[in-house]
Amino acid sequence: MTIPTLYPDAIRGSHFYGDRYEGDLMTPNVLALHTTEGTDIVSYSNGAEAPNLTAKPNMKTKKGFTVYQHFLLNRSARALVNAPGGVETNTCNVVQLELIGTCDPAHKKTWGKLKADVDYIYWPDAPEWAYDALAELIAWMHLNLGIPLSGPDEWLPYPTSYGATKARMTFTEWNAFKGICGHEHAPENYHGDPGDIPFAGILAKAKAIVAKILGKGGSGGGTSTKPKPKPTPPAFPGRDKFGPGKTNKYVKQLGDRVVAKGYGRFYRVGPSESWGNADRNAVRAFQLDHAELRGDADGLPGPATWKLLFS
Repeated sequence: MTIPTLYPDAIRGSHFYGDRYEGDLMTPNVLALHTTEGTDIVSYSNGAEAPNLTAKPNMKTKKGFTVYQHFLLNRSARALVNAPGGVETNTCNVVQLELIGTCDPAHKKTWGKLKADVDYIYWPDAPEWAYDALAELIAWMHLNLGIPLSGPDEWLPYPTSYGATKARMTFTEWNAFKGICGHEHAPENYHGDPGDIPFAGILAKAKAIVAKILGKGGSGGGTSTKPKPKPTPPAFPGRDKFGPGKTNKYVKQLGDRVVAKGYGRFYRVGPSESWGNADRNAVRAFQLDHAELRGDADGLPGPATWKLLFS
């Protein structure tokens, strides 16, 4: 299937390293969870050790993540140890996610006191809203990338998760694995993050989100409904509706759609019915992220761009 290469509303800017390290093309089937062992976003050695995404819990609102994107979701990242001639850990169809916070119980009560405005998550014993946010991200990965909602039964507590443990996969197991795992499970690696997170509970939350989105489940004897059919894309209104000086409902409809597809960073306020540079830049970024559109990435929508945006 055609997959999105950007996580919705993820921040790129100076934190995006895909132009410096292109990475191998991949079809993701694994999500690897890391913890940063810090309290904020870092440069990851200027991208040399970066994951695809970093999720920063919104401690003030106690709801959701602020997500930073470092590599496209169809490109390999660099946050795993990847020995030359080894099992190809980074390039084995793995989307890598760093969770800002710690899995080390030694830091559970010390971080957050370093500065008055600094707080953190201790992921093995996180507040429920943080697990809800992680479950929402996992559900999105399943629905949009096809990553299975399954994973290892054993998530060891740090520091016993460090090194060659019974939870660490063999090369054969790693190459066959599809689903969600931790840094502590990857071969050739010794890190023990994210520790003994309550994986089964987080996974159950993600499955419930997916079921709700697909219209399944409900009360009673386990009955379910069929997934809702995908809506038919609206008819392309014509090229003459877009460009400098154009003001109409289709410009707003286009803007709302590129924001929904993850390109909202180009708008300071939000889409309107009047065409502007933000609309053109957002559409051009969408075109550049889709191989079939790159040959005409002028920022003006044609029938092919419109169809992909509304698919």
